[in-house]
Amino acid sequence: MRITSLVLVSILLALTAACQQPAEEAEPASSAATASTESPAAAAEPAGPASSPAVPAAEPAPATAPVAPGAVLASQETNWQGIVAEVTEFRRKGNTLTAKVRLRNQGSAAIQPEVIYKEVYLMDLGAGKKYEVLRDEKGAYIAALKSGWSERWYGEIEPGQSYTLWVKFPAPPPEVKSVTLQVPGVPPFEDLAIQDS
Repeated sequence: MRITSLVLVSILLALTAACQQPAEEAEPASSAATASTESPAAAAEPAGPASSPAVPAAEPAPATAPVAPGAVLASQETNWQGIVAEVTEFRRKGNTLTAKVRLRNQGSAAIQPEVIYKEVYLMDLGAGKKYEVLRDEKGAYIAALKSGWSERWYGEIEPGQSYTLWVKFPAPPPEVKSVTLQVPGVPPFEDLAIQDS
């Protein structure tokens, strides 16, 4: 009787051990199966449709970049009440340098600034050289002009609105990396770094 009990206990222990062993072995297999089912899905993500929407999402960003606050290269208060002048581009390309100055009305009343281009120039203080606004063959300044005028711009800027002036100069030599921009009614933009295209 005692031998039979011992045999039965031994058989039960062996069966219990046998039952536990496949369950433990099955775990890695199931986690391997899980890993294999997860990794194709993860691998499919970058190559699948999820990567396609990322391309259109990135396209609109360049269009908004120029109007971002980080695009302002230099800023000055002006003699026109409420108007701030912001240089948004100062680019040398070939033999010309283009300056863009945004006049922004932060005040509560409409203001009419006026820019006479014979008073606009660049100054290379190191070389003691002055660069005036370029003119075309008819003598008109190559700049944003008021309709009917060849040497000035003026216009009314409402509160919260802005207007961007552009002006073309002869480009300083490539070794000149910064110059001073003078616009009437605005303190000088000193040591303004030239952007090269």
